[in-house]
Formats: sequence, C-alpha cells, structure tokens
Amino acid sequence: MIRVIYHWTVTQGQEEAFAAAWHAITLTLRERVAGCHGSLLLRDAGSPQEFVAIARWTSRAAWQAFHDAPLRDAALAEHSATMRTAADKPRTQVFYEELDELTVTDAS
Repeated sequence: MIRVIYHWTVTQGQEEAFAAAWHAITLTLRERVAGCHGSLLLRDAGSPQEFVAIARWTSRAAWQAFHDAPLRDAALAEHSATMRTAADKPRTQVFYEELDELTVTDAS
C-alpha cells in the first residue's frame, strides 16, 4: 500500500466548493478505480486556504495507471474543473510506503 500526499492553496471563498469537489471525486474513484482506497482531506486550522490530501493506493503503478488514462467520466471532469478553478495543481505530490495503520475510523 502507498500513500500519496498532495498540498493545495485554495482561493479564498472557494474552500467549500473545493472540498465538495474533492469529496465527490474521492467517492467515485474509490468505487470505480482499481487500486484506489480513498483519501483523507485536511485543512490547516490556522490558514484555511491550505489543504492537504492523503490518498491510499494499492501501488504506485495503480496510481500511475489512473493518472495516465484519459478522464472519460463527465461528473469527474466537472468536479476536477471545480478543483482546478479553486486552486492550482498541487504543489507537492509525495509517495510514501504504508508500513503500519493504527488509526481508528468511525466505522471501526
């Protein structure tokens, strides 16, 4: 399992639209894309335009296959456009191998 970390600065006033688009994209990817295990979105409490997402994938190859494929889903394209309008591309895109997972979720 790998984690991919993204960081965005969102235009002031676009925070809710960005978060809603991220939410919709993440749910769709988790349901439809092989190797995608969802993502966590965080917002800086002291600087509310700063967002970090931590995505979970089975492998870097699965992530790469998704990113190399054309985006054919109209709803995903619309949500992606919302995210691009609200923020530039992520400043960072870092890959980490997951060694251990001890967090508790609401479903646990």
